[in-house]
Amino acid sequence: MTTLTQLAASTAVAALVVLTPALVGAAAPAHATPSQGVTTETLGQVPLSGSVLPEPAGHSALPAQVTATLRRIVIAPGGTTGWHHHLGHVAGVVVSGTLTRQLDDCSWQTSPAGSMVSETPDSDHVGLNLGPEPVVLEVLYLLPEGAPFSTDAPAHCS
Repeated sequence: MTTLTQLAASTAVAALVVLTPALVGAAAPAHATPSQGVTTETLGQVPLSGSVLPEPAGHSALPAQVTATLRRIVIAPGGTTGWHHHLGHVAGVVVSGTLTRQLDDCSWQTSPAGSMVSETPDSDHVGLNLGPEPVVLEVLYLLPEGAPFSTDAPAHCS
């Protein structure tokens, strides 16, 4: 190798050694927890004007345009949604099984079949199935147009 080629190679290796930790850290959220054992099915979807809908109790006002989506979510025994949050309003009912959630303040909520559940926009949480049968949820999402159903979040609690 020529001296110039060796210098270029050495510089490239040094740059990788210095930059790789920063690039890896920037590519993935710290301690994000993936979902496991979760399946979803979209049952219906319609765009709506947020102004024609009542403001959800205890939640912030809806944006001018929302997409209303009804989904069935099934969490297998031992399954988890992973830590996440929603960019809009989410409310649903536990059809069967028992949903256990840990919220961003590290408190726990247990919701057996027949329970109503709701989630405040941008509030991190994780849903778990600690029981022996699948948890089945029917959930209505009122999200800003184009928003994903959920956004990964880092784990909050040990």
